[in-house]
Amino acid sequence: MNEIKLVSVKNVTAGYDNKVVLTNVSLDIYANNFIGIIGPNGGGKTTFLRLLTGEIKPFSGSISFKNDMSIGYLPQASQIDKKFPISVTEVVLSGLIGKQGLFGRYGKNEKQLALEYLKIAGIENLGKKNIGELSGGQLQRTLLCRALISQPQLLILDEPNTYVDNKFEGELYELLNKLNQKMAIVIVSHDLGTITSYVKTIACINKTLFYHESNQITSEQLASYNCPIQVIAHGPIPHTVLLEHNHKH
Repeated sequence: MNEIKLVSVKNVTAGYDNKVVLTNVSLDIYANNFIGIIGPNGGGKTTFLRLLTGEIKPFSGSISFKNDMSIGYLPQASQIDKKFPISVTEVVLSGLIGKQGLFGRYGKNEKQLALEYLKIAGIENLGKKNIGELSGGQLQRTLLCRALISQPQLLILDEPNTYVDNKFEGELYELLNKLNQKMAIVIVSHDLGTITSYVKTIACINKTLFYHESNQITSEQLASYNCPIQVIAHGPIPHTVLLEHNHKH
């Protein structure tokens, strides 16, 4: 393992206003990590990502970052206002706002860098299109380029395979595999069967965080983590194992 620690989350409790969403969460993220985050809706996955990006602060506990560390973030597509009049290239360049300043002008080098990432994502011909004209897969590719253009040390993705086709999903994970040679990756996904083929470790978030130092996880382990997630069984007849959970409120 690359022992360069990028992020250290220690005993964090967090939420919104006076409502606690996460309790006693701890996790260290290292430079070569590829962590898949799973968990039920409302369990706190997106809240955890917002802690990592600095969008919210913890109620208690601490989060520390490596000096001069940059983070790329791909939000859920539903968070993007497609009615906003902005082109694909402008969206990608907006990933440099932290370096350019809010009203900074982008020069030839920045625009060339944006084009290079659009080529990597296979959408270089869409640079001048308004984001309102894009399909779900094209929008996700655009947002991925925006997350990558700052050349981050940590890439965070919140359910990037939502609203996309199988072709894009496969290409995305292959690209992430290559990117993981240069950066740490944290990805939230409901598709446990797919991410276990690519991630190195798994974290289950359901009000707190359980870290599993492998990409192979059994239904018994999920139950012990209080993580009500479907287990995908592969084989001659792929099928889904549904776990029964009884929760007391």
